[in-house]
Amino acid sequence: MLGACTALELARRGRRVTLVEGAADVLEGASRWNEGKIHLGFLYAGDQTLNTATRLIPGGLAFADLVAQLIGRSVDGLSTEDDVFLVHRDSVVDVHTYAAYADRMTALLRHAAARHRTSRYLTDVTAPVHRLSSSALAAAAASDDVVAGFRVPERSVSTVAIADLLRQVIVDEPKIELHLGTWITGVRRRDDGRLDVVTGGANAGALAEFDVVVNALWEGRPAVDATLGIAPPAPWSHRFRAGVFGHAADTALESAVLCTGPFGDVKRYRDGRVYLSWYNCGLLAEGTEIEPPRRAATLTPERSARVLHGTLDALSTFFPAAAGLPRDTLEVRGGWVYAIGQGSLADRTSTLHQRDKFNMTIDHGYISVDTAKYSVAPWLAARIARIVADS
Repeated sequence: MLGACTALELARRGRRVTLVEGAADVLEGASRWNEGKIHLGFLYAGDQTLNTATRLIPGGLAFADLVAQLIGRSVDGLSTEDDVFLVHRDSVVDVHTYAAYADRMTALLRHAAARHRTSRYLTDVTAPVHRLSSSALAAAAASDDVVAGFRVPERSVSTVAIADLLRQVIVDEPKIELHLGTWITGVRRRDDGRLDVVTGGANAGALAEFDVVVNALWEGRPAVDATLGIAPPAPWSHRFRAGVFGHAADTALESAVLCTGPFGDVKRYRDGRVYLSWYNCGLLAEGTEIEPPRRAATLTPERSARVLHGTLDALSTFFPAAAGLPRDTLEVRGGWVYAIGQGSLADRTSTLHQRDKFNMTIDHGYISVDTAKYSVAPWLAARIARIVADS
């Protein structure tokens, strides 16, 4: 998502861009296969400092307009309705703490909307958070493990649909030269300061003499940085997460998030697509080395079947409509996520509950960017394009 948006932003500023993609097509990894939450911070009640929310809000507020400018159409019809956050009995944040956090989020969002002169987002971010009544809570979740619920002004978008639209715009853009199936192994600096992008595999060699190189990888970015002697902040982690994707326009499922910890969520988008995840079923591999443990993340048919059945079985105890989804129309897909942080989401002290430390490294024409979240990618891309245009 970051690389695609950056390439388009630069092309529209008149720059000629080479976009290098390791897969057979653009936007085939985590940027296509995720829940598409346009984060404002409600998921991060584990960070009581509000630092994570404060970092995520500008990107969330800008997302819809920036993507609409790139694809030439509104994304409103590709979003969910407002999310319901359901506090699990085993949440790392209790109901009282989550309620207080939601109130603080409301104040923070109103201030941010006034500061950025917008409340557009995908819904009115100045709207209050509503705590569900006991009857509404019973209708939202069938399990006694859900002890409270809050309807919040935060939404998600259909990432598959947006990936298709962005891909077409990239293919049609004459200022973008696209290299598919080209695996990047490193970057080297020439004596004159220009940069070569070193490639391996079937297309081994080098793409040469660039004035600026932007490392926008979600998979393997620190390893490419290391070839120029750039070390990532520590501790970090790579996680391969898989979810369940499909079409179910007639389902009774409503978008909801079980929080805060290693639980799951359901998304129903206005374009008829659905997404379901259960964290412990979908977390297929994780590692803390410079390279992600790719071999551990292979989605074999047997493994995909386990993720599918495990996810639906787990979610059906909370949302009975999940059991009625036709399993032969669903597919399991996923991608790598890089994060500054480690530990289990079941642990209140895990640094994965704080996601405010994403950064950008700039070194004489080499720009490496931690995307952090899908929702901030277009905002970061616009910032990168301004930096390059002004250089």
